[in-house]
Amino acid sequence: MTGPEIPFLDGLDAEAVAAVRARMVPVAVAGGSKLFVQGEAGDALYTLVSGAIGISADATRGSPRRIARLRPPESFGEMALLSPAPRSATATALRDSRLLRLTRADFEEVIEHHPRMLLYFARLLTERMRATQTEETVRHTPCSVAVLAVTEGLDAAAFGHALARAFDDTMTGKTGCLTRWPDGADEAWFHAYETAHTRTIFVAHEVGCPWCRLCLRHADHVLLLAEPGRPPRPGAAAWLGTLRSDWIRMDFAVPQDADAVLPRPLHPDVAALPAALRIPVRAGNAKDLGRLARLASGSALGLVLGGGGARGLAHLGVLQALEEAGYAPDFVGGTSMGAVVAASLAMDLGIDRIRTRTVDFFVGHNPLNDYTLPYHALTRGAKVDAGLAAWFGGARIEDLWLPFLCVSSNLTTGSAMVHRSGDLPGALRASIAIPGLLPPVCTEEGVLVDGGMMNNLPADVMAGLERGPVLAIDVGSDRAFGDMPARSWRGRMIRRMLGVPYAMPGIAPLLLRAATVSSDAQSMMAVGHAAALLKPPLAGIDLRAWASFEAIAGIGYRHTREAIADGRLRAWTEGDGSHRP
Repeated sequence: MTGPEIPFLDGLDAEAVAAVRARMVPVAVAGGSKLFVQGEAGDALYTLVSGAIGISADATRGSPRRIARLRPPESFGEMALLSPAPRSATATALRDSRLLRLTRADFEEVIEHHPRMLLYFARLLTERMRATQTEETVRHTPCSVAVLAVTEGLDAAAFGHALARAFDDTMTGKTGCLTRWPDGADEAWFHAYETAHTRTIFVAHEVGCPWCRLCLRHADHVLLLAEPGRPPRPGAAAWLGTLRSDWIRMDFAVPQDADAVLPRPLHPDVAALPAALRIPVRAGNAKDLGRLARLASGSALGLVLGGGGARGLAHLGVLQALEEAGYAPDFVGGTSMGAVVAASLAMDLGIDRIRTRTVDFFVGHNPLNDYTLPYHALTRGAKVDAGLAAWFGGARIEDLWLPFLCVSSNLTTGSAMVHRSGDLPGALRASIAIPGLLPPVCTEEGVLVDGGMMNNLPADVMAGLERGPVLAIDVGSDRAFGDMPARSWRGRMIRRMLGVPYAMPGIAPLLLRAATVSSDAQSMMAVGHAAALLKPPLAGIDLRAWASFEAIAGIGYRHTREAIADGRLRAWTEGDGSHRP
């Protein structure tokens, strides 16, 4: 007897297979519906014929923890066949799905004559228990993407076809693109079409129409296509608000002019729609489309840069080496000095301009020498404010070419603060506000200072975006003050008068080190969340050695080249194997 594939029937004799198939009942479930809920009585197993099922467990706090995303022909709910205990997880149809259902009574009847079936369930139960007990959550790995135009004036079909080509240019496999409901197509037709393609793009043209509802029910990931400045289509906000899910993520895809210096912002009512990222795409720009494809599919390359004063100049060499090797980050972030360099990358300034601006700001016009009466800090911070305004003025975090975040330390709440939207110069000013050296930044959220105090290398925050593997660059944890610096005759005289040892660091380097030092716990956190970690050998480099920028950048460059050559970045550059650099 032929029929849908059922894995646990493999190896059984024809009579046993026929007995099970005869007892399995077809079930159709609409996307968003729950097949069963954690804690309720279980009495059946399901085999997925088409669609997708999400398995989740209640978390102690916050949203439910995702355990597994199931695709045909996987089976689930098998514990209910072996025990009358309550369900240990919740099963949700992530899209319109067809299943086969086998009840406990029918299972017991079959197993009495064909006990070999228990071997499959023993292996399956072991794997399920391991997944349930681990702290890891399932990654977003969408295979179907819905494109929905939420503003007028856009050719969603042309965008969908261009995105399909970008998927095929940057990832393995073939992408299908559907822009209308094919004549006579039913759920079985759509299942066959998706099975024949590695990925499928569904293009919806009208909010809430039958074709649009089908596209959204089939989607693992939703791209809201939005023209900058235009208001949303009527009813878009109310309708999209009903689609929020822990399993299906939405992003903005925002078309931009080919020669735009910075992305144009969205209309405020469009920006309020439930989307995670705002991804700009310049007209005719293949790199932007490729980045969108990778960010949507979870195969993008993330880069996080740590703080460390002048040691952060090593990031310039790291970027140069990555560019020469052809590895362009798709989303970036950092803390303190690393945040400034990462923000420049997110603005798409180019390596040469980033280097020129960084050297000019930190080396040519020392921003930390406008000393004042130390009421709030040793410096007034006016030079830093003016420099950041000239460098990044007018830019907002959510409107950069690459998704960007930075971290500051909130002294009011005693926790790290992640900046993912708002004024870019203001966020960077908070991230580099070394306590005692620069005045803090006072906001409605609290008093903000240098992010290095709480999280000097936020690889955990970057990995939490679930957009792809993250490369972390640690320039802050190497030991400092290991060698006694040379003292001028004036410095020796002052120390002798004050009774201070020659080896005692001054207040400025002490404050800088205190704000940017990475604890062992933070370093371990980076190792645990980053696909790869680079730590250029910067011990002995003074935290204020801005004039040594060539040597420091050279250390970062050589260390990164060596890491690429010996394969230490393979886990980052190859990821899950779907990304082709």
